[in-house]
Order: sequence, then C-alpha cells, then structure tokens
Amino acid sequence: MSFVYPRSYIGIIGGGQNGWNLAVAAHKLGFWVNILVQNVNDLAAKAADQVIVGSIDDVNLLRRLAAGSQIVLYASEHVSVNAITEAQIAAKLPQGTELLTITQDRYLEKAFLEAHNINIPPYAMVVSLDDIRNVIDSIGYPCVLKPIQKGLTNQSHYLLEEPDDLRKLASRMADGSYILESWISDVKQYSIMVSKDRSGYVQAFPALETIYRDGDFHGAIAHQKNDPEVMDEIKRVAVQIADNIHYQGLLGVTFLETKSGLLFVNRIYPGTYQAADLYASVTNFSQYELHLRALSEWPVPNLWFRQEGALIALPASLEPQVFAQIQKRANWQFTFWPVVQQDGHYEPVLGEATIVASDYQSLVELLSGTELW
Repeated sequence: MSFVYPRSYIGIIGGGQNGWNLAVAAHKLGFWVNILVQNVNDLAAKAADQVIVGSIDDVNLLRRLAAGSQIVLYASEHVSVNAITEAQIAAKLPQGTELLTITQDRYLEKAFLEAHNINIPPYAMVVSLDDIRNVIDSIGYPCVLKPIQKGLTNQSHYLLEEPDDLRKLASRMADGSYILESWISDVKQYSIMVSKDRSGYVQAFPALETIYRDGDFHGAIAHQKNDPEVMDEIKRVAVQIADNIHYQGLLGVTFLETKSGLLFVNRIYPGTYQAADLYASVTNFSQYELHLRALSEWPVPNLWFRQEGALIALPASLEPQVFAQIQKRANWQFTFWPVVQQDGHYEPVLGEATIVASDYQSLVELLSGTELW
C-alpha cells in the first residue's frame, strides 16, 4: 500500500450511516468515492460518486469495486471474510481481515481476549438447552444468550433472569451455536478508539462515557470527571488489543465498569463506532477522517479534549420533540441523515445532536434541560 493522494478513488464496502459518514469525510480530504451497497436507496449512495448495487458479499462486485479504487475499506462489520478472500482484493484492503474475523465471531473474540489475559464477563459456549443447564450455575443469573456469529437474522438474544426463563426458552431457541454470558447490570460504560498505521504505530484517543437505553445507543459524554486510573487502564488495555491484532485504521473497544471498580472489556468494533462521532466536536477531528488518514498513509494527529461535550442519538419516535429543540437550541450542532436510519438500532434514528460546554457542570445543566437526554 502507498500514499493515497487527493483525487484518488476510495472504495467503500457497505452503506448506511457509517458508509455515508465515511463518504462525506473522504470528499473533505479530496477523494472520490466508489461504494458497494445492497439497495440503490441506501443513505450512503447519496454521498458517493459511483454506486455499485448488490450484495456486499458478491465476489464479482467486490472485484469490480477494487478495480476502480486505489484502496478499499469496509463500512460494515458483516461483510464476509470468505468473500473478500475469494475476491483476492487483499492488496487493496489496508484494514486486512484479521480484525473482521475476530469481531464477527463472539467465541473467537472472547478467546482472543482471554489469551491476552484481558478481563471479560464469565461466559460459556453452548449449542443446546442441556448445555445451558450444565453451565448456568457457574455463569449465574441474570445472563444473556447470544448467537456466536454476529448479524444472523434467524437467531436472537435472550435475557435469562430466573430459572423459569430457561423453561420458556425451550420453544424459542433456534438451532445454532451461542455464547451464554453473565449479564452485568448497573455499570458505567466506556468506549475508546485506537488507530494503527502501516508501520504498526498505535495511538489511543480519549475515552468516552457511553449510554445505552433498551439495547440502543443513546449517547456519549466527553468530560474530565472520570477516575484517571480507570482511564489509564482503559487506554492500556485498548493499546494491548491493538498491538495484538494485524490491522490498519481504527478499531473501537467498549468497556463495562462495575460499582466496585472492576473493569471488563465488552467487545471490539472494527473501524468506526457511533459514540466516537463526538470526537468531531470535542477534539476538532472526526473519527472518519482519522480512519481515512490511517488507511491512506496520511499522518494521524494526537487527540485531546478541547472542551466538554455530549452526543445524543435522535430517535424517530421523538421527532416532534427533536424538531422543537431545533427551534430552541442555537448552539447545538445537529446532523440529520437524508434517510431515516435503522442500522445498528432497534428503533430508527433521525440523526444526532452534539452539545458542548466549557465545564462539566454546565454540560450537565444543558443536558438536563431537554426531554431528549
């Protein structure tokens, strides 16, 4: 791979909100954008210069995308590693496939983390109700059952809070392999992004506190009130993960912190992660530009918090309240997608709002004054 100059074509596999943001950032850097999306009406197609429509796992379409691009990157973590390998486009894919391979398979991801002595919640691999019965005492209630392969539509997540839930599961559990994992409640959640360039140089960016509601990403906060020892440990672990995976560009790591201060890695994300959209407002660099810089052999800047800030996902179900805030909040930065998005969400989202403040207390007051937080 060599330096990618402005007015070169960047190929993007996958669309949605992530593909759209990457295409917008690519244009800012002077690149042209080829994109492979599954639907001609995909949000990301509206930001591309050339659009290929079809399955992101179609080997011939992947070859066509690569043929017209100087480098190729994936905007979806669900693109098939087998398809990429069969398409023989590795020479144009600086991210590589190891990161995808690890993160697409929950068992491989946990095995990788265990092999590097990184704390994760207790878990077991299961394929039947009998397997669950045999291990559930060691896992404990509550626990959650997740399919090993991420993105499978015929397998669901099941929260087991008491023995009776196991009985109810008998008629609902589809065939396949699962991870049974301890459900850790009442935790603080964090995310951090880590870049790596072709030489292997790793940079960890500021950690963000993240909030989820009913399984959906709700928001993120950037502030200086977190325990410095916890932040240092998050950075140390994230760098350790990055050092031991062959990849280029960005990866994200999410963490859970219990009330007793115990820190667990929750999961690894290949490429960009929604919470880090906040970087653009609190550090002056977007995560999408950082990702493209690392993949294109451009130098990647160090980041630090220039101001306190928060990001809120704007659910479509609250559209009247969201539109009311537009008329009231002169200093909020709004981003609305041209198409309402459901990628990665149970509930469709309209876009995002970013709020910045000079200090943490002022930020809290701004957030508490809205129905959206």
